[in-house]
Amino acid sequence: MLLHDGDNKVFCVILGNMEYRELRYLVKKDEDGITAGEIMREKMLLSSREVSRCKLFDDGVMCCDNGIYSSLRVIGQLRKGQELVVRLYEDNENAGDIVPVDGPIDIVYEDEDFIVLNKPGDMVIHPSYAHYMDSLSNYLAGYYKRTLQEHVVRTVGRLDRETSGLVIFAKNRHSAALLGNQKENMSRRKEYLAICEGFFDKKDGTVDAPIRQKPDERMIREVHPLGKEAITHFHVEKQYDDYALVRLVLDTGRTHQIRVHMAYIGHPLVGDNFYGNKEKTYGLNRAALHAERISFIHPINIEEISLSADIPEDMKKLL
Repeated sequence: MLLHDGDNKVFCVILGNMEYRELRYLVKKDEDGITAGEIMREKMLLSSREVSRCKLFDDGVMCCDNGIYSSLRVIGQLRKGQELVVRLYEDNENAGDIVPVDGPIDIVYEDEDFIVLNKPGDMVIHPSYAHYMDSLSNYLAGYYKRTLQEHVVRTVGRLDRETSGLVIFAKNRHSAALLGNQKENMSRRKEYLAICEGFFDKKDGTVDAPIRQKPDERMIREVHPLGKEAITHFHVEKQYDDYALVRLVLDTGRTHQIRVHMAYIGHPLVGDNFYGNKEKTYGLNRAALHAERISFIHPINIEEISLSADIPEDMKKLL
């Protein structure tokens, strides 16, 4: 994979390896005398922790000059035409925390740095006491094992168990950190589709109502003046007799935000056992909510990534 510096020449080549992620930076004419540390922090966007960790390996930081490699200190200077080679070794100490299981996964996008899956509804992302072997992370670990990819399962963002749709998993620490830095902005660039009860008087609207955890209830949230700021924008895509297909975009990312806000304005999600009408589920065994689209910046090549996942079958049947 190649990185470009505006209109200048290619300045970074990124190679994949099952043990490490390799980043290369070609020093340009006006950068003569730049230090390895400056490149690592300012050009490769490595954290101070990552820079320090590279120093633990003999080949963690190297200079390549006409095909000849030599170890380099972080404070070492490079001349124009030389390449800085940085190897980010994986820390697989926690790889065994998630048991690899052969199971179906729907891959929307994959490269050397991350993979995006379309999560089914009514599936947890992480293993838990009741779902130790059937979480999405178990199935992804199984896929990594089958395809001989030595990655730790690292989730970027989250979805409720009932919500279907797009979930990002980083393949290395560096990508996880850079994607994590985008998480707040990513929440605003994610679009959801929901099937909401009732007839909407207006096609577009915004719900600005603070949300908090309901006292003495671990899972339930509620709108309350003492809650945290929560803003949801909605647009009615299609109105049916008793419910509507609604597109939603969030300015904030509170737990159960869409479900709480839509119930608050009198349009709870169909199938929502927490906040909706338990007697009128239309055959759905989960809240009808799907993370359909997401846009973000690729952590390495800085290109715009826009992905979408088709609405699942249980919601399609209702529509």
